[in-house]
Parts: sequence; C-alpha cells; structure tokens
Amino acid sequence: METSENIIDGAKKILIADDDEAVQTLVQRAFASSSVQVLSALNGVDAIRIAQEESPDLIILDVCMPCMDGKEVIKELRRNRQTQMIPVVMLTGSGLLADKIIGLELGADDYVTKPFDMDELRVRVKSVFRRNTRDLFANPLTRLPGNPAIEDAVAERVCTKKPFAFFYIDIDNFKAFNDAYGYAKGDKVIQDTASILLEMLKTMGRPDDLLGHIGGDDFVIVTQPQSAVSLAMAITSEFDRQAPSHYSVEDQAKGYITTKDRLGIERQFPLITLSIAIATTEKRDLSHYAKVVDIASEIKRHLKTLPERKGSIYLIDRRGDATMVDHRLSTIAESRAVLTSSEKEQRKAKPPQENF
Repeated sequence: METSENIIDGAKKILIADDDEAVQTLVQRAFASSSVQVLSALNGVDAIRIAQEESPDLIILDVCMPCMDGKEVIKELRRNRQTQMIPVVMLTGSGLLADKIIGLELGADDYVTKPFDMDELRVRVKSVFRRNTRDLFANPLTRLPGNPAIEDAVAERVCTKKPFAFFYIDIDNFKAFNDAYGYAKGDKVIQDTASILLEMLKTMGRPDDLLGHIGGDDFVIVTQPQSAVSLAMAITSEFDRQAPSHYSVEDQAKGYITTKDRLGIERQFPLITLSIAIATTEKRDLSHYAKVVDIASEIKRHLKTLPERKGSIYLIDRRGDATMVDHRLSTIAESRAVLTSSEKEQRKAKPPQENF
C-alpha cells in the first residue's frame, strides 16, 4: 500500500473544497503523514478566494456545493489567469459517465467518485502532479518529458532501491549538420532521433521506462540494467541506418560535410552518429541524481575523445564505487580493452559494445 510519504514529492499545498466535513477530514487524513499542507473551503465562493490568495498546487473540488457548485467554480478558475493552470481533481457522488465528461470538458484533470478510497485518491493526486509537471517542462519540439521528469524517474528508483540503467544520448557532429543544412533540417534530425528512441523503447523496454529530452541534441533513457546492452545496440544500429538519409546524395557519397567549426575555421565533419554513455547500478550505489549525471557525463566526454570512430557507439560503466569517478581520461583510455583487427572488422557490421 502506498502512503502519502512515498508518492508526493516535496512540499505541496492542496485545497479541498467540499461542504461535507467528513470528506474534509478524510482528505486531511490521507495526506497527514506527508509534507502536504491541506487547505479547506466549505463552499465554492471560499474555494475561489483561497485559490487566488494561496495559489495551491492542486484543488480537490466537490461538484455539489452551496453558493456556487463545482462546475461554476472550475469555470471561474479557468477564466482567471492567476488560477487557470492549477490542476483540479473533481469529486462527485454520481458515477455517471456524462457527469465525468462535463467535468473534464470544463477543465478538470481527473475525477474521483464518492465514496472514495484514500489510497486511490493519493495515487490519482500523484498522477496529476506527475502529468502536469511533464506537460509543463516537456520539450516543445519532441513533446518528450524534460529535466524534472527525468530527475523524478531516477529519484523514484533510488528511493525504492530499484536497479536501473541511465542512458545519456548525444548526437555527434550535430552543430556542423545544423550549420550546413539549416535549423529546419536540424529539427527533423532531432524529431527522427526521438522517434527511433521511442520505437526501440516500445519494442525492447518496459512500460515504466522513461525517455526524456534534456534539450538540443541530448536525450536520456532510464531503463533496467539487463536491457542496456541490447537496447543500446538496437538504437545505434537503427540510427546509423537512417542517418545518411538526412544528407544530400553528394555528401552521402563523400561521408562528410565541409563547414566552419566553433572557431570559424573551415574543416571536414563526419556524418552524424550517436554517443551513448550508460551508468548503471550493477556495480555502483547510485544514491542521487547528481552522481548519475556526473558518471554519465564523464563517459560521454571519453567517447568524444576516441580515435578512429566509425559509426555510433555506446559505453557502459563497469567500474565499482572503489574506482575514483574523476580519474583522468588517460587512465580511462588505458583501462579500455584494445581492439584486435578482427574485432574492428566486426564493428563495421554492428555497433560496438564498450565497457569501462
């Protein structure tokens, strides 16, 4: 059974607007052990006033109240710029579908029928919080969840001690492509990359896996460790199959484009590829989000320095906590297995697996 402590993250203010004091007490009890502050209104007029004065993070709103019913309250909330973005969960004694549809059409985010179970209410409130956070910070180009949702996904796994793998995915040579082909073509690369990641995760991942878009050409996947290798191989293989289609026939034949670098010097850039840095809990205690990001960022920097790269590449951190995370790249390179000629040939056929 989930309690309010482990489903509501951070301090929140919830306004319960219901003329039934028994319902008020139930809601107070549902969130009593959490950091949630519950505000109360016994009628619709007070609900609007408190919403404007206190700016709650969510409103639990009864449909039938004196002075002004819930439907009128939500209309007023949505008309007012100060309150129009506050999520609303409506309460009703009627289980009729028509009543629920009316409430949702007026702008409610969810519906709970009386009598309600406290666990159900808590879970629905959590779901609304999560959904609104994702919508608020979703990337406008891909509509994928942004940083808050990514942090929440990692924090939830850390809190529940659930093993996970964290993919930090970066498109190599993307700036050069953007400069040469323009922002519209660059946006198409970003959208197609998101589609590849979504499709691979849909096929090979689990329902609770997360695909997020940090911004620009950087993506994140949070999945289970046992899927990391096969998922990374599938992603890199499909990306490399599709990448040439973004270039002109001439540039595809050359295998590179010519444009200016960040210093304004004209030089040749290979076709776009992926670098995927993977941090996992297999040999490390990844106890907080900052540590996960630090490890993944270090691996990504290492991938960017590898010589003679052909195609997309991924690298999984296999070091334990006894190994210093911030050791120099030269030490990392020395610890990397040296590829034989036959292994290099195999790399041409399929994306490589590299490990720290």
